[in-house]
Amino acid sequence: MSTPRSSILCYFDVVSPYSYYGVKLLNRYKAQWKNVDVELRPVFLAGVFSGAKNQAPAHVAAKGAYMMADLDRLSTASGIPLTFPSNFPVMTVPASRLLVTIKKNESVVTYEQCVEKEAYWVEDKDIGQQEILVSTVAPILGSAEKAAKYMQQTSEKEIKQEVINNTNDAIEAGAFGAPTFIIKKAGSDEPHMFFGSDRFEVIASFLGLPYDGLAAKNSAKL
Repeated sequence: MSTPRSSILCYFDVVSPYSYYGVKLLNRYKAQWKNVDVELRPVFLAGVFSGAKNQAPAHVAAKGAYMMADLDRLSTASGIPLTFPSNFPVMTVPASRLLVTIKKNESVVTYEQCVEKEAYWVEDKDIGQQEILVSTVAPILGSAEKAAKYMQQTSEKEIKQEVINNTNDAIEAGAFGAPTFIIKKAGSDEPHMFFGSDRFEVIASFLGLPYDGLAAKNSAKL
């Protein structure tokens, strides 16, 4: 009989700087969390805000000012680079659809490499543009032809619907922003929601997992 495993489902949108950190940190910690299944699902963050009757931090003056300082501190503490993009916020529906397509066709490792790509939050690339998305994922996928083929598939009804479904599922689970983590303890189907890229110490405690802090020296370079 197989050993029961805990699970962490992460709803994210690449337009969210905290999603960027959340995904990076989750993939950092999961190297230590051997008995935990991790899944990354892209959503349409504006849809989550709308469904939860919330609004983006950048739309609230005090929150926006705080966010800029907070992101800089988080970058220093974690060792994860971030350069605030010149085009913010960018429309990330094409990116979310492309990630869904890649997830359906490629290995988990390849998919996660595409999710973690620093095109927007380090290289300041306009990932709202399809040609930039294609050139961004092509080296990971191994060919520009494959990247272009997947980009074409993003217009298919099934792919569009999956992003909608992910967004609705996140709202139904109680999400009001991103990243949102839905966690189940080993042997239990009861979901527990955690919000934000600063919840990993609490998540580790909840699941009885090791946690070495934010410092980059505690893990391999991302």
